[in-house]
Amino acid sequence: MFNNMSDDFIPEIPEEFILVRAAELARTNVNAAMDTIRDDMPLDFSKNRINYLKELNHIFVREQEERMNRLEHLIFKTHDWPESFSDCTPALRRVVNRWVKQELRRTSGVKCLILIGPFGTGKTCFAKSLPGYYNYFDGQWRLDIWKNFTSYSIFDNIGWDEFEEKGFPNKKHILTQRGYFKVPHETGVLIEINCTQPAIVLLNQGLHEGQLGRPPIEYEEEREAKFWEEHAIIYRMGKHTFSFHPTEFKSLYTSFLC
Repeated sequence: MFNNMSDDFIPEIPEEFILVRAAELARTNVNAAMDTIRDDMPLDFSKNRINYLKELNHIFVREQEERMNRLEHLIFKTHDWPESFSDCTPALRRVVNRWVKQELRRTSGVKCLILIGPFGTGKTCFAKSLPGYYNYFDGQWRLDIWKNFTSYSIFDNIGWDEFEEKGFPNKKHILTQRGYFKVPHETGVLIEINCTQPAIVLLNQGLHEGQLGRPPIEYEEEREAKFWEEHAIIYRMGKHTFSFHPTEFKSLYTSFLC
């Protein structure tokens, strides 16, 4: 449908004008593009809804990749690890440095980093300070902001036992570089994503730990505990571990990384 539309394509019939408009919208908003086709070409949309969604999603992903390439030398982060975190406690600094060195650049077999600590200790600032672009999810899964090509993913303010309830894919898929797997779009269509990014999970003590904060009792709980022992680095911050206090700031900042 969109494969034959090169940059110099000139629409001639009403349907082609609609598709050109939809393709342009899909660069930033796949849902808006789908709405355009549904409203202006309802019969064709009902027959080809799945194909339209797949092709428009491909346009969106390609545009985001090109955008990232254009911004590669222009984006500055508010904080940089480790320079901006001189107050970080030595024990936590060692754990984080080891994870950054051994896991962050891997595209398979990586261990996710799970930080469990009190509110207000700068966990989120730290996670956003690592080199590279990231996916950031604050409490809720959103397929429309997932990007295959980011350097890592951050999962914040999500109960460990509530990932699936919040709409996230299976934790064992999304946190352990499962590669290609399908997730449901809000229209009900399954969309394939490619998960090769290391993951950072930020949990607040006493609120989000779930099964990670309880000793396993049942057989399935023991299996889960063993799995995450093998596939995650879990660090629990002590009562007096106020670890991440950013001390240096850059003057340039882009909301693209917020």
